Amino acid sequence: MIGTRDIKVPRSGNRRRRWPFRPWYLSVLLLAVAGCGGMGSDAKQVVAPTPAVSSEALLTAAEADIEARRFQLAYQRLARLDPAALATPRAQLASGEVLLGLGQPKQALAQFQAVQSDEALRARAYQGMGLSLMALDDFSAAKGQLDRAVAADRGLWRSWMAIGRVHDGSSNWSEAQAAYAKALEAQPESPIVVNNIGMSLMMQHRYPEATQAFERALKADPTMEMTRTNLRIALAWQGRYDEALVGTQATGRSDALNNVGYVAMLRGDSRTAQKYFSQALESSPTYHEQAARNLDTLKLLLKSKDQMGQAPGAPPQPAN
Repeated sequence: MIGTRDIKVPRSGNRRRRWPFRPWYLSVLLLAVAGCGGMGSDAKQVVAPTPAVSSEALLTAAEADIEARRFQLAYQRLARLDPAALATPRAQLASGEVLLGLGQPKQALAQFQAVQSDEALRARAYQGMGLSLMALDDFSAAKGQLDRAVAADRGLWRSWMAIGRVHDGSSNWSEAQAAYAKALEAQPESPIVVNNIGMSLMMQHRYPEATQAFERALKADPTMEMTRTNLRIALAWQGRYDEALVGTQATGRSDALNNVGYVAMLRGDSRTAQKYFSQALESSPTYHEQAARNLDTLKLLLKSKDQMGQAPGAPPQPAN
């Protein structure tokens, strides 16, 4: 299934640089050169000390950065903590969130495991462990930790959303729907949750309902490009190709054409698929390897049909 989803474990949808977290200071010296006081006087180098920032202020600012998904900035703040502050459960939990956000779930898991004995932070530690295990593709173990998280704190919407995704993977649609409802109850009208509801509906081939979910998410946050991509795919599955390509920008048009062409190929609409793959190659400023590979696959499928004496038929209707 193509499409992207987000459980705040960095889908989909722009994957980034990975920075290891290490507990050391980031010391910065600001150098200034004094001007000459008169003829023959020497230029002097003056070191301006870095303004002192308390560990509490740094940790609070890092937590705000994590909430806003500014993981690299949060990493920089945490790296300025002294060793004693960095060893506290609160800082370890923040370190786990940063590592998870920077795509290092194995290291994040160790940080969350170190915090689970802290009663005040235990529920969020379980959540972090579950999300880390999901990023490591261990959905079975993740489910156990996520269940423990919501048992301890039913307001952990990220855990409910991840539980919904686990159920999606097993085609347990009613359980997934119930989990997403709990996520929305804890985080009303969250565009991330609504996007994942749309993904669940699309996995069930309920494309018109998925379209409505993606439109609802974009209304809440028009900047979510992953959701816009999902909307194009849901429209393409309904054969609404022209609508799927409305509003594509020049920089992303070749990718959009390739995605729509791929869905058309899956629907059996070979002529449309070939058209869009070709347009993707023509419009891309660089060689579009994926579109070229898809076009080759399509040609092989058509050749196989010709050899079997089967002409490409009309595209099938999407399931409701």
